[in-house]
Amino acid sequence: MLSDAVDAVEPHENAVMIGTGKGGVGKSTIAAHKAAWHAAQGQRTLLICVTSQDDDDLGIERYDRGLRPDGPSVLKGEGLYRAIHDRTALLPVREVRPNLDVVPGGPAVGELLTLLTARMPIEGIHVVASLHRAIAPIARWYDRIVIDSAPEQDPLEQLALTAARWLFVPTRSDDSSIGGMRRIARNYKLVRSQINPHLQVAGACLYGSNPSATQLHEEVRRDVIEVLGASTPMLSTVVGYREMPAVNARKKGLTFGEYAALLPTSAKSYDVAAGRAARADVVPESIKPLAKEMDELNVEIDSYCRRNA
Repeated sequence: MLSDAVDAVEPHENAVMIGTGKGGVGKSTIAAHKAAWHAAQGQRTLLICVTSQDDDDLGIERYDRGLRPDGPSVLKGEGLYRAIHDRTALLPVREVRPNLDVVPGGPAVGELLTLLTARMPIEGIHVVASLHRAIAPIARWYDRIVIDSAPEQDPLEQLALTAARWLFVPTRSDDSSIGGMRRIARNYKLVRSQINPHLQVAGACLYGSNPSATQLHEEVRRDVIEVLGASTPMLSTVVGYREMPAVNARKKGLTFGEYAALLPTSAKSYDVAAGRAARADVVPESIKPLAKEMDELNVEIDSYCRRNA
């Protein structure tokens, strides 16, 4: 989509995009947890989900959390699509958590591809600044903006990169994840050179890997440096693969830390055996290290952004 030189944009100084070229590497989970982490520290935070997947890590739709704006629905990506289509400001779901507003993703986000393509002959590459323009009227309300980007869609990825000051890239250790990283690296270079010179790589991390597999981690670190450049920080924190607590937390619309806080009142396996509780009522002990690793990752991402700024 990008080709010609245009006037540069200047995104919010604390706008971070969580992005990679492949789905299933923890991108949306990290974005939701990073946004919730900032909000829990008292920072007004906006999470924007530029993804056609209807991820609901925070329970907005399933548990009716947050205050919807008046008028048409903004769920399932409809609010994001409408703002870009009508050239108006984003209308987030407010107070999904204290200090946390969210622009949900969903199927309607995929319709932006057709819209952007139709506008391309008239707007040229200015069209990739559409999200930046929709954020601008409300940006001053927020201390932090976190953008969850769509994988495997160059136009949507460029849309998100143009609205971000920082790019953070999670990856898994498989070849397809590294291959996806090459694609986002290409989009990063295009956006940075042609429309958003403020964009920087905040770092990369391994997600869903065995924290003790240090030899594998070193191989991935070399791959990351080859793809994203020698100056790319490879964060030391590895969020391990623990499927049961991660899936349970998402089903309940809770962050890992919120789910871990339920441990003291959790049902026990003997309650399930006696028929007094359901399996879903048992909070796995393995949620504690998962919550700890995610918090440590958020601290490390934030530290790199502040240091590089």
